Amino acid sequence: MKIIIFFLHLLLCTQALANSEFVSVKSDGVVQIIQNEETIYLRAGDLIQIKENDGWKRHVKVISSIADGVSVGDAYLGERTYKEHLGDNNLVTIMQEKKSSYLTKPIEVQLPNGEKIQLSPGDEIKVLNIDGWKRKIEIVNSKSGVKGEAILGNSTYMEYLNNDVLSDTVFVDTTKSKSPLTTSTGYEYNSLDELIRKLAENDEEENIDEEELSEGVEVAAEYTGCPDVGKTFKIDRYIHVTNNDKKTLGVPKGSIIRVNKIGLTCAIEVLELPEESSLNKKIYEPQVLTFPSNLHPDFLTEVEAPSESIKLDAGVKFKLSDNTDVHAYGRRTGKRYRFSPSDEITVVGKHRNGDYIVKRNGEKWEYRIPYEDLDELNDNAQLSINHLTTAVGIIADGEVSDSLEQVEPDYDCVDTTDTGEENIPEVGDIEWQTCRTRATKNNRGNTLAANDYMDRELNLSNGDMNAILEEPQKKRYAKCISVSLRHGTNRSSNPSCSKDSNGNIIPRRIRQARYRTSNGQRKFAGWNLLSKAPKACASKELSTHLADRFVDMSKCLGIDPKEIFPIINHESHFQPKTISPTFALGVGQIVPVNYLDFYNKLNQAKDMIRSNSSVLSYASALSSKEGYRAYEDSPAREKKISRLTGYFLSDLKDKMTGNNPECKGLQDIYNNPMTLPRSAKSSARAANEYLRDRENIRLCAPKNPDEGFYMATIFYMYNKKYFRYMLEKENRRSNLRMNEKQLNDFSIILARWSYNGGVAGISAPFERLVEKIKAGNIEALNSNNDPNGSRRNVSGFSGFSNDDFKSYMSYVIKHRYRGGNARRMEVARYLPGSNGVGGIDGDLKQIEKGEENSCGTTY
Repeated sequence: MKIIIFFLHLLLCTQALANSEFVSVKSDGVVQIIQNEETIYLRAGDLIQIKENDGWKRHVKVISSIADGVSVGDAYLGERTYKEHLGDNNLVTIMQEKKSSYLTKPIEVQLPNGEKIQLSPGDEIKVLNIDGWKRKIEIVNSKSGVKGEAILGNSTYMEYLNNDVLSDTVFVDTTKSKSPLTTSTGYEYNSLDELIRKLAENDEEENIDEEELSEGVEVAAEYTGCPDVGKTFKIDRYIHVTNNDKKTLGVPKGSIIRVNKIGLTCAIEVLELPEESSLNKKIYEPQVLTFPSNLHPDFLTEVEAPSESIKLDAGVKFKLSDNTDVHAYGRRTGKRYRFSPSDEITVVGKHRNGDYIVKRNGEKWEYRIPYEDLDELNDNAQLSINHLTTAVGIIADGEVSDSLEQVEPDYDCVDTTDTGEENIPEVGDIEWQTCRTRATKNNRGNTLAANDYMDRELNLSNGDMNAILEEPQKKRYAKCISVSLRHGTNRSSNPSCSKDSNGNIIPRRIRQARYRTSNGQRKFAGWNLLSKAPKACASKELSTHLADRFVDMSKCLGIDPKEIFPIINHESHFQPKTISPTFALGVGQIVPVNYLDFYNKLNQAKDMIRSNSSVLSYASALSSKEGYRAYEDSPAREKKISRLTGYFLSDLKDKMTGNNPECKGLQDIYNNPMTLPRSAKSSARAANEYLRDRENIRLCAPKNPDEGFYMATIFYMYNKKYFRYMLEKENRRSNLRMNEKQLNDFSIILARWSYNGGVAGISAPFERLVEKIKAGNIEALNSNNDPNGSRRNVSGFSGFSNDDFKSYMSYVIKHRYRGGNARRMEVARYLPGSNGVGGIDGDLKQIEKGEENSCGTTY
């Protein structure tokens, strides 16, 4: 042991390790590390070097160990676990050079003479050794002028660590006339930052109080939430299931399932997979298990079992149900026609983009009906198929083979399309959808709610819409958005948007708590969505309005709409009032904690602008590549503002405060920001309740959809800026041989991924990928982004296509992303999809219907 300590002393004398921390393990079988993907316990006396923090991980280096399976070299353990081991004295510091910490909140400490004093936010201290129940500290600088040794309770110290009372970042005066932490309205930024961190870390159940539960709805103690046994559904989202071998599998969106058994889990049978899926249905046989939360009724459409229904193949004849109509487009004229319940419609075949080619009432003319519209009517039991007439017609016309094989019709006419360079559609070619203006019963006796609520809210005149559609780019995106809207889920809320006498929207909730009673106590069991509504129809009014706001936002922020369209298309399909199970709202699917963080940073930037803070000149440098690099390269304690606040000041200040009409949506957000009152900042619970009480405001005009478009795009753009910096830094440092196109495309790919996985969540897998690349060879992958058993020689990223990069990122995320297996798989497929279905790329392909790059760009 003495030899080891002497060796360690020599190491500490070198400049390279001057700032490193070394610890000795106190007991056998207590401290676990992860090395080479294996979890191993250390032995008493083992020495490790403490290295940098990386999100949830603390990197370490094993210096010496007598434990079996442990080798000298790099490893890691959880950051929280590391802090707990320090607090419990399981790791003993050896010759540690203490670093300064800065207080973010007032704390009380005791001086050696027994006197208790209060230290203030911004005071600098060094945390020293443990002495029984006490933790020794050194006061380096304080506002009171006190310096020297002091103590605080070790358990109190651990609470401070867990609640981020101690920070590596120095407290900086960011305004000329007042503290940066407080605005004229008492907006305390550091306190709110801490509150936001708590909101992000805590489970929602921790923020539900008894009063909220008492106003909720009780469900049975044995409540499972599985659908009824024997029912058949088409699923509107990707779900995870477990087969008999306990292997986790994914069932893609658009699959048809049947419920076989219910309990704590739901046993389902996969009856049919979507056409574009490359999966084999046999992998799910005979049945698989899934959690009830995966089969929420808002993401299920009841349908007939495939064996009991007739597909809309060539030769099938049908009529529309009462109170139902659909638009069709003449293949020769290009004009739009309305088909009514009195028309007999015959399927002729399918267009190359998937749309149905039909005839009406025995006419020779052919029409095209968007497949989304006809499939939705079929799924909703709004088609009356004449089985006998269909069978007779197929045999008489010799169309048996055509009914079994979907083929292009052999008819001498073509669709009318514009062949101009920009491929701008004619207004008459845009596939507006017919709305249900009142509730309608389908052929199964179920009620289908009206879906024209957005038209009634917008109330645009035809003249207003035509004026918008005169602009080519807005006309193009009206068509793209019209198609995208059709693919949204039926989980929307259409709450009251009524206003008070001052013209402000009256706050209302869009959710109500569910609870179960156990041993006389109420237990939170999830949320009921209030004011439920189906997805809004893809009408001319809604499609045009969204295109107008989307294109103006893109022009204001200076981003190609094709770059951001795929994200919003995947997240919400542009449905303005769609709600996720985690209550991410609207077109951008912004969760409450990110919504609050956005406005916290915006309000901080706004206060600096209005007070003409000295930080403005510091922030302005961040708009250049060199200035931004200097900001990111600087130590955390020298950064005067957060990355997002800096982005508001460096890249958006003139847009927010100017009078560019295309930036009106951003200016409205800047001039009318959401602020938390002091009462709501008292706790995570209070903040959550305040936000829940006002969720309807986020779904009502004028905030919706501008707020969602701008939030989504600003989050994406400032993340892309960071990833571009990170890629260039790694390229220089590790000689990764990325060219300019790769730097651009890979930063877009990582920024898109981070929209779901977060910057830290995506950065860690990328860093792991870099380690693999630097080794000179890497696993070769199969089509599902899993190793195929062979190796691939690499020279940095030279020769890597975008698809290669996405495949390897998906592979590493599956194994390196922080979270459970289901979450890792969700993030891994977020961009590329899985087995030909879903993801940002797959959803874009589905929307463009063969017209590649017409709505968005796949990188």
